[in-house]
Amino acid sequence: MDSHEDKRSKRKMKICLLSRFFDLRHGGIGRYSMELEKRLEEMGQEVKAISQDGGIPLGEGRIKYLTYTLFEIKFKIPKSFDLYHACSPTEAFHAPKPLVVFFHDLIPLIYLKESKDWPLKMFPKKFIKWFDGNYFKLASLKAIEKADKILTQSEHVKDELIEIFKVEEDRIDVVRHGIKEDLEPRSKSDDTFRIGTLSYLDPRKRIDILIKAFLRADVDGELLIAGKGVDYPRLKKLAKVDPRIKFLGFMPDKLLVDFYNLLDVFIFPTKIEGYGLPMVEAMACKKPVVTLSDSIIPEDVKKRTIIVDDLEKWLADPDFSNINLDENYKFAKSHDWRKCALKHIKAFEEVLDRNR
Repeated sequence: MDSHEDKRSKRKMKICLLSRFFDLRHGGIGRYSMELEKRLEEMGQEVKAISQDGGIPLGEGRIKYLTYTLFEIKFKIPKSFDLYHACSPTEAFHAPKPLVVFFHDLIPLIYLKESKDWPLKMFPKKFIKWFDGNYFKLASLKAIEKADKILTQSEHVKDELIEIFKVEEDRIDVVRHGIKEDLEPRSKSDDTFRIGTLSYLDPRKRIDILIKAFLRADVDGELLIAGKGVDYPRLKKLAKVDPRIKFLGFMPDKLLVDFYNLLDVFIFPTKIEGYGLPMVEAMACKKPVVTLSDSIIPEDVKKRTIIVDDLEKWLADPDFSNINLDENYKFAKSHDWRKCALKHIKAFEEVLDRNR
């Protein structure tokens, strides 16, 4: 790290972080919020984290999140902070200024996933999908209107913000998320050929395509599926009690390096992804990554994968020739949570300097 970054990290600010969770219960956003809070505090910043935890005990899933983002958060936000940072656009409804907002992706506008966790059964799925997309759009418009600075994790999402919401390019900074520092390649302890994937199990991730291709190709090896989610029962049924297919459930951080290093190849069949950090984590362990040609994934990540049209055909005769594991490793290790936090600090200071 250069001396300029060291100097910048020593400027102390009172920062209020607004998120749903500051742990892994909410997947990528939860991890981002947790890591950002931790790193900012390590750099001497005064941080106040506002979350949904301990709030109004009204329902679960969407109802609880709507209650939190539309009403409850208004009464939780403290006054007199130097800066407020919404860890996603829905936390920006009641956020004071100066305000920085992070857009992880625009998936709710582009792909409305199957809705299986809605607690009120009288609402049809079409209405739920319509509501999800329009709520996110409303929150995004409000966040863009209020934000002094917008952050996002890829050039892909930056371009979408400019195209869909007409955001001025100079208002957006790209800040990559980090990965765990201990993700490094290790030697395999056996000769079993293993395919792996890791994600929240919902229809958008298309783990069903991977299972069907694995079975039809009759792969001589194992398929390890890490993660849990609403699609688990259907995927378990598709696996047909095949002993080669193993569902590992939630994968804790402490086991990630062991999981990736068990594999010979990591396959990520998702339909659309805001970024896809599991692919980057696999690259950090020097594992080849396979994606599908119709997957919508930021180009900076996807171009480093083996892109296939027919997964069954590829599994029947895997080809690893068109992949540079060393270059992918360097790319993966550039994802660092400390660097991420420093770029946040730079953006925060720019906003405060403009508002003086």
